[in-house]
Amino acid sequence: MSQPAFTLHTSFSPLISLYDTFLLDQFGVIHNGSQSLHGAVGCIESMLDRNKKLAILSNTSSPAHVALKRLKKYGLRDDMFAGGLVSSGEECAKYVRENYCCNFNEDASIVKAKKALWFTWKESETQKPLQFLSHIENGIDGDDNLIGGRGVIGVAESVEEADFILLHGSEVWRQSRELPTSDDLDLNFLYNEDFTMIDPLLDQSLERNLPMVCANPDFVVGLPGGVVGNMPGKIAERYAQKGGIVHHFGKPSPRHFHACLDNLGIVFDANAKSIPGVAHVGDSLEHDVAGANAAGVDSVFVLGGIHARELGLVPTGSEDVGTVIADDDVGGHEIACITEKELTIKLQSFFEERGIWPTHVVPRLSLGFD
Repeated sequence: MSQPAFTLHTSFSPLISLYDTFLLDQFGVIHNGSQSLHGAVGCIESMLDRNKKLAILSNTSSPAHVALKRLKKYGLRDDMFAGGLVSSGEECAKYVRENYCCNFNEDASIVKAKKALWFTWKESETQKPLQFLSHIENGIDGDDNLIGGRGVIGVAESVEEADFILLHGSEVWRQSRELPTSDDLDLNFLYNEDFTMIDPLLDQSLERNLPMVCANPDFVVGLPGGVVGNMPGKIAERYAQKGGIVHHFGKPSPRHFHACLDNLGIVFDANAKSIPGVAHVGDSLEHDVAGANAAGVDSVFVLGGIHARELGLVPTGSEDVGTVIADDDVGGHEIACITEKELTIKLQSFFEERGIWPTHVVPRLSLGFD
């Protein structure tokens, strides 16, 4: 059986003329959660100059309008993206709103709220867990308009009180709506992948047949300073392996990709093996590339993201270009280089081992490395 072909490029430049529409991942492609990555903003501006249609497709657990407003921090504007931003958190919020959110009566005291066993993030400048809960309940869109009836979600103080698990983040177990409290339990998972605190809660939840709703299916994320963070997807996978019911949202589900195309007004056949003129750019083989393949969209695998160190490469930073693909003669560069031949061998083995093959491979979302 022949191996699927992929094309290795030394920069993103050759790809711009090949497609009319690009769906862009965020973390590891555009930014690292703190700063934009080397060359990404310039590359996006170049695509716009050539009248390309753009949308952001992200597994962030934040509501779409919140994530879109954050783009200003990275030197981008929300009007650069005709298709807006489609987030797994938005899909998750809609599902919880429709299935667990109790509507207010005039006398709110008689409403029995469904309660969530709530795994989330620590409150910070960039993470606002209560904002996510409020978005579920009130359904606020990017223009502060109500998109659903006001409702209420309770926060369980124990597994026994819970009606479902809301896996919004992988940092703390939040037992109250108060800001923040001593009752919040640090899960010791984001940086250490330690299930010591989590497993007993999952086991108790399984005994009660609690369904889990996962707002971010990613397994890992690249954080500033080269740190790798362990994401909610790993906890969801753990619960599923134990026999729990898990509702995932976001990539690699094809509907996540198709939602972007709907936003862009692109007419397509959801059952087609290939949707022409569209490419998705991402750094996760399991979520970005596999999802694009399932959706019938060409994929562009970014090497400088989450798999960089696994491949023996240097990740892309805000100032650091990461590993550069060069000819056999790589002398004179004071940067990490790898030859096309050496890298091709690495990638063939990497893709074959996982059974996932992209259409294209680039070092980063950049027109070059200067």
